[in-house]
Amino acid sequence: MKKLSLCILLVTFFIQVKAQNLQGRVIDEITGKGIPFVSVGSVGTNNATVSNENGDFILKPPTYPIKLRASHISYLLVELNLAQNPDKLVISLKPATLTLNVVTIDPFQGQRVLKAALELATANATTNFYTNAFYRQLTTVNNKPTQIYELFYDLKWNTKRVQGWSAQQSRYAELKDGLAFSLNNQSYLTFSYSGYLMPEKGGKFVTLKNLGDFTITIDKYIEQASQKIAVVSCKYKKGKKNQYYVNSTYYIGIDDSKIYRLENNVYNLPISLSDATAKYPPAVTTVATFNGEGHPIPVLESVSTKFLITLAVKGQELNSGISSLLTVYKVDNDLKNQQFEALNRKTKDKKVIESIAYDSSFWKDNPIVKQTTLEDSFIKMMESKQAFGTMINP
Repeated sequence: MKKLSLCILLVTFFIQVKAQNLQGRVIDEITGKGIPFVSVGSVGTNNATVSNENGDFILKPPTYPIKLRASHISYLLVELNLAQNPDKLVISLKPATLTLNVVTIDPFQGQRVLKAALELATANATTNFYTNAFYRQLTTVNNKPTQIYELFYDLKWNTKRVQGWSAQQSRYAELKDGLAFSLNNQSYLTFSYSGYLMPEKGGKFVTLKNLGDFTITIDKYIEQASQKIAVVSCKYKKGKKNQYYVNSTYYIGIDDSKIYRLENNVYNLPISLSDATAKYPPAVTTVATFNGEGHPIPVLESVSTKFLITLAVKGQELNSGISSLLTVYKVDNDLKNQQFEALNRKTKDKKVIESIAYDSSFWKDNPIVKQTTLEDSFIKMMESKQAFGTMINP
């Protein structure tokens, strides 16, 4: 009996070791600082993720040995062979060589590079990709976390933007502690900015039809091993105090005209508030990254959104913020036969979340994107209160 028990323990220990998540951090080789939005994945598999804003990442249990790849448009690609799960994995990336575009020989060069990229995206606008995605959103008031929700969902995406979504698993928790702030359709905001082409209605976004309304310049080139990447900035010429417009920065391959990264600064985003007034227009920034490996055009990889607003509520000033990160971790065209909910600005995220029964066993140790320190502490507190099961802090 003793030998049998020992064997069972050994087998159990082996299974636990094999099932461990792979965790690590990606840092800048020179500064030592964490690098956000680095694509990290196991080569030859669909096991992939994106590092959070601190450079931390987490992968679901891989089968060793593996070749791990870390890539970022501004850094040189790194591949590591791992025979087993390391205790502390730190991946150092070397910044790619930058060439500043100091002298503008051709003032229309930036416009031509961007036009070619937008034409390529437009030519592929009817090609849909189907993916598994994870979304986490944290709301803070005066720097204190008040609300969090996480969703696993399937996405229907093309080069215009997200076309539809289908929620699979969700959880939500809210701290009822005095005044609160909530943006009930942050998912729409995230989805709306998760593509190459911006909507042509509502605000001023750079498109093929209005290139002349923007000052378009190449700020610098990134020397990657495969090709040069042009960093193209687009600044709206006629921006007014209350006008809704977006200034964008595109990272575009010179040889293939593919867009690998898109940064947006959104000005004067129109919002509707109840029981509050905004002291200033909200500050909104987004960063979308795209993965071109194995695809004729880069496929959506991640979207980070930051929303900051100062409110006056019942004589009090609230500094509210919402940060979110959408991560695509698998491309699966077998999803194309399912029903997707069309993108709609009237969608209420909380209703979508509450329409799915909370499954505590699913969420136990089920990360796709590593939590930041702030997210981790708030989630643990709300879990200790069993807040996720009741949807609000009991």
